[in-house]
Amino acid sequence: MATQPDNPHDRFFKETFSQPEILIDFLNVFAPEAIRECIDYTTLTREVDTFTDEQLAEHFADLVFSVQYSGQSIRLVLLLEHKSYTEDYPHFQINRYLLNLWESQIKQKQRLTPVLPVLVYHGNRRWKKRSVADYFPALHETLIPYLPAFDYLLIDLSTLSDERIPTLRSDYARLTAILLQNSRRKRELARLLDIFADVVRRLIETPNGQRFVGTGFLYLSYTTNLTKVELFGIFSRISSKTESSTMTVAEELLQEGREQGRRQAMSAIEELLQEGRQKAMSAAEELIQKEREEGHRNKIKFIKAMLNLNLTADTIASAVELPLAEVNAIIDEINRTRTT
Repeated sequence: MATQPDNPHDRFFKETFSQPEILIDFLNVFAPEAIRECIDYTTLTREVDTFTDEQLAEHFADLVFSVQYSGQSIRLVLLLEHKSYTEDYPHFQINRYLLNLWESQIKQKQRLTPVLPVLVYHGNRRWKKRSVADYFPALHETLIPYLPAFDYLLIDLSTLSDERIPTLRSDYARLTAILLQNSRRKRELARLLDIFADVVRRLIETPNGQRFVGTGFLYLSYTTNLTKVELFGIFSRISSKTESSTMTVAEELLQEGREQGRRQAMSAIEELLQEGRQKAMSAAEELIQKEREEGHRNKIKFIKAMLNLNLTADTIASAVELPLAEVNAIIDEINRTRTT
């Protein structure tokens, strides 16, 4: 099993929602109209700050933006809920986060700014939103004014049905929603990727889109219970271009990690590639037992991907634990297909 990044959900969340156009798309679907009308999206700017302390890091990953809100400068804070189940007392964690932010401004002698907290939940069960007063059964009405009184904007991906996914305007946002919503649900993920295959096809027509699809493939490789071969099979069914891009993008990200000195990311991606080369075909054998008809085609696709990485037949045979003669026969079959 490849070593995971610190939190694959955090990495994917930050790589996607740090792009303003994706965040705007989700706000347009989930935020009330009164909120949307006040936000000047042209001023939305990602900040480098983070206000999660050691305790909050167990609950959230955060992204901080500055934005003009009805002519006033505010902070818009995006919080990814880590748990796959609903939180009983989210206001308490969010309140701690807001206090961290405002205390930082006070220490730096900055003007206090209002904050719009946006909670992103990607569990399977619907989020049960309550007020702070609801935490205290049979509360006397005279005590209500002495409780913290604030709310948060909720992006509950469990409410995003097949019919609602197209309400997200960009293909980037649609694929983000599908992957975050279903990374833990094997059958549902495969079903939705088949239904919305056109989303992936359009994305891979551009270099940025290819990178985004590759990032999604790496995210799923760490978070889903699909094997690498099953994942490769799903993506390769979508388009012939994804047969090579899902593997080669991982190679490109590895090279980028080397150039930028991102040792942790490089190690994670390198182990993924190593696992894909050394162990993926053993998973393919299990798939072959269940799906005999697709088994040989998956072997061809995987070996073709390895050939695209310039691996020799000897290396491939060793990595996938197949006889060299069988690997050579498949390579000959691939070559004959290319020449016809």
